[in-house]
Amino acid sequence: MPVIYRTSYLLLHHEPVGNTLETEWQDFVNSDQLRVSLTEVLRQARHYRIRGYIANNTLLRAIRPADQDWINEQWFPEFAKLGVQRLAIVLSQDGLNRMGVDAIMQRATAHVPFDTQHFASADEARRWAAGAASTSQPATR
Repeated sequence: MPVIYRTSYLLLHHEPVGNTLETEWQDFVNSDQLRVSLTEVLRQARHYRIRGYIANNTLLRAIRPADQDWINEQWFPEFAKLGVQRLAIVLSQDGLNRMGVDAIMQRATAHVPFDTQHFASADEARRWAAGAASTSQPATR
């Protein structure tokens, strides 16, 4: 997948075939880095009008509770407006991250209008998320 945004802690990919965006986290991120990066995700997602999103958390570490709140209260409401059909979450190797992502998704589930699945492999997540472009039926959870 072509890289459209790069920092020392994040690679953001856009795949035109399937119209997906992928955050490939490289390590721990502090609050400022996380928020700037996720704001960039929103910007790029709007620009490309994505249908599938892959949160590749394989190397991401713990997400602080204040950042979990920010994601649920600020980021997810904007993300939910984008018309994304599928959100694929690649599980982190870090147990604290998995717990944090689970807490985020439990709170967000009532507000997300798209199908969400968890994957152990980024390749599986990419294939599934790209399938959103080939379906015009409403997503299910």
